[in-house]
Amino acid sequence: MNKIIVFGFVLMLFSACIPQQKKNVSLKPLEVVKLNISEPSGISYFNNHLYIVSDQNGIVYKTSLDGEIQQKIKTKYSDLEGITIDTNSKEIWLVSEGKRKLIVIDSLGRKVKSFIIKGKQKRENSGLEGVCYDKIDSVLYVVNEKSPKQLLKLNLTGEITSTIDLKFANDISGISKDDKFNNLWIVSDESNSIYNIDKKGELLNKYKISVAKAEGIIVCNNRIYIVSDSSNKLYVYEKPS
Repeated sequence: MNKIIVFGFVLMLFSACIPQQKKNVSLKPLEVVKLNISEPSGISYFNNHLYIVSDQNGIVYKTSLDGEIQQKIKTKYSDLEGITIDTNSKEIWLVSEGKRKLIVIDSLGRKVKSFIIKGKQKRENSGLEGVCYDKIDSVLYVVNEKSPKQLLKLNLTGEITSTIDLKFANDISGISKDDKFNNLWIVSDESNSIYNIDKKGELLNKYKISVAKAEGIIVCNNRIYIVSDSSNKLYVYEKPS
């Protein structure tokens, strides 16, 4: 009997050490900003500025944290769904959904290089949807929207080093790296949710949001910024602890 009691006590201590997933928690925005940007489809952060890419015109908009446009970087590309900044080279990485391309440009919009990302997608509009740069490991994480829903890990030459199927959302529309905790955040348009996951794709937490056509997400300074494609708005949330 004593052994059973001791085992039960040890099991309780072990369970208490495992992070508990927060279920069905809804987040309310601290601020909602109307953007002067048509169809914002991806968002990134660098040097206290936001970088937002438009799916409609292929322009990268450098803005303040309040969404005020400070610079327009014109590109010749279309169908752009994701953006990230290489903090070492300061180059801008973009993903083109239908053509499954990863495109690298400089601060003036000039092409530096591009890669075709291998993989399957049933429809032209169900491909690559987001990209983020991991400065700790110097790698990229790219998400495929659906059919299949996947998390792809790439090196900086565009080679896929791992592929993880994601089961927890109806679709995947954006991704961000959380450098503080060395994990990832994903937004789903169809599920109206954001997800905190580890680098192996394991779900840590889920949070409901009320954002129509949430297409991009970035985490910085204990804030989460999400752009809405349909309403041209920027939603600012406090990052859950």
